[in-house]
Amino acid sequence: MRLGKLGIQYVVKSKRAFRRIKFDGYEVAPSSIWYAKKAARDTKARQDYFDSRKNRRQPGDLFITQIIDEGIKNGDSRLR
Repeated sequence: MRLGKLGIQYVVKSKRAFRRIKFDGYEVAPSSIWYAKKAARDTKARQDYFDSRKNRRQPGDLFITQIIDEGIKNGDSRLR
């Protein structure tokens, strides 16, 4: 496992594939180094997300918290 790019994920879908995984060793990741990299990546990802949302938000948009709080169900006219 490495601290890589966001959005890249791997999944093992079969027992055969899982059996082929081989432990190849490990490296200690000092928190003073690892955490700084993780925090920087997280901050940039959040900023990129909010920047991309600024130009795409439309009147009437719903947020998951609003859907939960108001108990909005399937068939509600506010759902697209």
